[in-house]
Amino acid sequence: MHENNDHSAGGNTEARESPRRLTARLPLFRRSLRPRVTPRDEEYLQLIHDFLRMVNGEWYWDVFVALQDGPLQYTDLLNAVRARTPTSNWPGRSHRHIQEGTLCRTLQRLTERELIERERAAHFPFTTTYWLTPPARELLTVMVPAAEWARTHSALLVRAQQRRKASGR
Repeated sequence: MHENNDHSAGGNTEARESPRRLTARLPLFRRSLRPRVTPRDEEYLQLIHDFLRMVNGEWYWDVFVALQDGPLQYTDLLNAVRARTPTSNWPGRSHRHIQEGTLCRTLQRLTERELIERERAAHFPFTTTYWLTPPARELLTVMVPAAEWARTHSALLVRAQQRRKASGR
């Protein structure tokens, strides 16, 4: 018997690892070879719920977009988020500028979720620099079809905004 036979009891250690752990170690071009999740799959709904909970923060996407070109120190990040934040057409979302305390909480949550990383200078001035993790960079890329969907269905979005405004929510 071959030592690398996956069917042997003591065989290849990789064969005993979970598929998720193995997939995480594959290069991106190899990941596309695995079967895609579809709405018919049992795990589809759970994965969507998990994804939305992970990235559903009011200012998360503003931070992602601000950091897409590279690391920024805290003050530069605050200014970039303030400069790039679009006005909201949704009722109940009238603020234009993020407050410093809100940005701090947002950055803390994104760091805990491993979507951004930070480094604090060891000497004065004690600046803190933030940047996107590889999964966050990948997230920006995979969300392009969602942004294209929003562009294609902009009339639908406008009607939804108007209905929400009319209902007072």
